[in-house]
Amino acid sequence: MDNKKYKSRQDKRNYEENLKEEKTKTEKEMAKNREEMKKILFNDNRSNEKEKIKKPIFTNVWLSLTLVVALAFALYLAYHSLNSVNQIYEITNGILIFLTVIFFVISYNQTLKKNKTFGAVITGAFFMGFMAFNSLYLLNVIELPVQSNIPNFTGKEYTEAISWSEDNNIKYNQTFDYSDTVEKYSVISQSEKPETLTKNIKKVDFSVSNGPDYNKNVIISDMTGWNIKDVLKVIDENFLNNVKINYEENPDVGKNVVTSQSKSGNIKRNDEIEFTVSLGDKSKLKSINLKDLKNEKLLNAEVYLGQNGITYEIKYEFSNKIKKGNIISTSPKQGTKLNPDDHIIITVSKGKEIKVPNLRNKTMLYITKWMIENDLQINYSDRYDNEIKSGRVIEANYKEGDIIEEGTTVDITFSKGKLKMPKLTTIDEFKSWADTNGVKYEIVEEFNNDIAQGNIIKTSVNTGKAINLNETITVTVSKGQAINVPNFNGKTRNEAQKECDNLGLICSFVEETSTKKEGTIINQNISSGTEVAKGESITLTVATSKKVTTTSNKKTSSSSSNSYRPSSTNRPSNTQQNPGGSNQQSGNTDTCDRSKTITIVKQSSLNGDSAAATLKNYQNAYPGIKFTYTEKASQKGSPGMIHQDMPKSFTANYCDTYTLIIIK
Repeated sequence: MDNKKYKSRQDKRNYEENLKEEKTKTEKEMAKNREEMKKILFNDNRSNEKEKIKKPIFTNVWLSLTLVVALAFALYLAYHSLNSVNQIYEITNGILIFLTVIFFVISYNQTLKKNKTFGAVITGAFFMGFMAFNSLYLLNVIELPVQSNIPNFTGKEYTEAISWSEDNNIKYNQTFDYSDTVEKYSVISQSEKPETLTKNIKKVDFSVSNGPDYNKNVIISDMTGWNIKDVLKVIDENFLNNVKINYEENPDVGKNVVTSQSKSGNIKRNDEIEFTVSLGDKSKLKSINLKDLKNEKLLNAEVYLGQNGITYEIKYEFSNKIKKGNIISTSPKQGTKLNPDDHIIITVSKGKEIKVPNLRNKTMLYITKWMIENDLQINYSDRYDNEIKSGRVIEANYKEGDIIEEGTTVDITFSKGKLKMPKLTTIDEFKSWADTNGVKYEIVEEFNNDIAQGNIIKTSVNTGKAINLNETITVTVSKGQAINVPNFNGKTRNEAQKECDNLGLICSFVEETSTKKEGTIINQNISSGTEVAKGESITLTVATSKKVTTTSNKKTSSSSSNSYRPSSTNRPSNTQQNPGGSNQQSGNTDTCDRSKTITIVKQSSLNGDSAAATLKNYQNAYPGIKFTYTEKASQKGSPGMIHQDMPKSFTANYCDTYTLIIIK
């Protein structure tokens, strides 16, 4: 309560108004001060916040680097997945990692600037999703598609490998190898590693088990004194397959003890080996109830019967259920009481009765499956065929309907498809190709100014066209440019030799007693104007006043490197030949018919170890023609081969001797 005394009411009123004004002023000043203080405090916080945002440079750089690395890793996974089996898995992982890093950066900035947690929640969600995805995949809860790749066929049936190869259009090849550990017709190894992408495989080689090698040598101990059970274990472990076990009464040796062994040491698995086993005192043997021998190996059954003194007879039958070599049945049957010296009949399986199907036009897959299912051996061969598609059967050594047993070897010939005419240049190339592929051919020679001697002008089948193997191909071969034989009559020996050299002809000279001018040509074995090939041999007769009793020869040269064999040769009928390759004639040169000639072609394939060997080859090839040789150095070929300076061919008769140029 206000106890102040006022002079008048007006004073009181004035006082109250002044007080009110002062109070209002004070409140305004306080409000102003509060606003200023708030402003100061607020401005300081904003300033500090801005300062905090600008200062963490290292953090920003680190986050940026993390983002770049995540992107690079995602791109690497995408690239790496091109050759990865788990392509979808790797790509998904890369994307999830990249998105997780992005949202981590966003959440960091959001929390720092606005104190919001949305980014952090999303980042956590992506991270949890990433972990969940990998966990489910690794636990095989989810399956993702993978790229086609080659499985691991090791230990699996070869038919699975063939089926996969054909389904994926992959070429394959198989080699059969012996193996003691891998079951017959199962894959031992493969050339391509498992999980290699199919798109990166062009061909795969499989090594397939052919079972144990029964020709392999093994070391067998002398098992005399062993129990027969232990002997049977050794037989199985060493794959011995030609064993005989005979039981004999021996009161001095315990029952089932081996008393003798026919072989020991280093033997082949399929060598016959015989064991004699003690039956003990036969009088102590007791009767037995015949046990079930069905599906038992024959050897085991023989031991069982032998040790009980039971004699037996063996019969063989086909069986689709019982493995070859195992027991099908006995007579009498299981459970029959037998005494020592009783006799039974054992029926042994020959395996399945195999009826040969129609194998013509069947695929490799069909043949291989048929082989494996029936435990057969296949000998593969191939050849070209115009009717049967490549990779299919042309023929077999057994026809449809034939009955064969397991283990039979079947010869199968597969088609290589149609044989097409290749592009060949020389006749030697053609002959080598034709002889290799069994192509029949006929050679025709023609002069040609544009195509070198010995090269092919044309063939009756155009390049790239299929060849009918039952028909004969005609090959037209160039004899080179035609040379007109000049008229040598009246010319001297030197003049004739010079002209022969200029024309590329081989001239041989013989002398003949004549009244014409001595030293001039009086006869030539090829008429003037005749067209001949370069390197043709011409015999010129030179007049002499002397009486000639023997013939002589003159060697000349002409260069040519290619060779071919003519399609036919004509041999004179009035010559006498002997094994030495030389001819003996009665009388003088006037009795020799020079008009009968033979074309001798350089045999480029002759490559004897010595000149004498090559000379002998020529003498054998052209019996009756006389040959000698001279040696000449060369950088082409081996010593003893025909020198490249020898002509491709020349015409010879049985009147003269001819010289071969041999590489020394």
